[in-house]
Amino acid sequence: MDRTLPEWAAEYIGIPYKTHGRDRLGCDCWGLIQMIQQERLGSLWKPYEGVDWFKGQKPEVIGTDAIKYASEFTPVTPGEEKLGDGILIRMRGHPFHCALVLAPGWMIHTHEEANSVIENYRSMLWEKRITGFYRYAGA
Repeated sequence: MDRTLPEWAAEYIGIPYKTHGRDRLGCDCWGLIQMIQQERLGSLWKPYEGVDWFKGQKPEVIGTDAIKYASEFTPVTPGEEKLGDGILIRMRGHPFHCALVLAPGWMIHTHEEANSVIENYRSMLWEKRITGFYRYAGA
């Protein structure tokens, strides 16, 4: 791992993906972010349970609910993101996946097809999918 990453980040690699999971037995992308925010960064993002993504909802509907919840976040100019910021990512053409910035260029996330992993968000795979960086403003 890159030396700029927090040492504790390794503890979150390999957590199984689980729809609506919120603990080390399994997490979805939002659950992973919430867990790290609470355990390591001293804050708790407001739970987001508005749409069951896996019961036939169209991605456009999910994106609409995510936009409503976005008022809790402040956009961050690309290049100014830091540890703890969220990343909104397009999957299947729609912005409904999220990740957490660990260090400039590095994120941790999980999705349906993979356990939690640290990846470079400036890589060809992810860079063009990023719709924005966001800092949680709620308390």
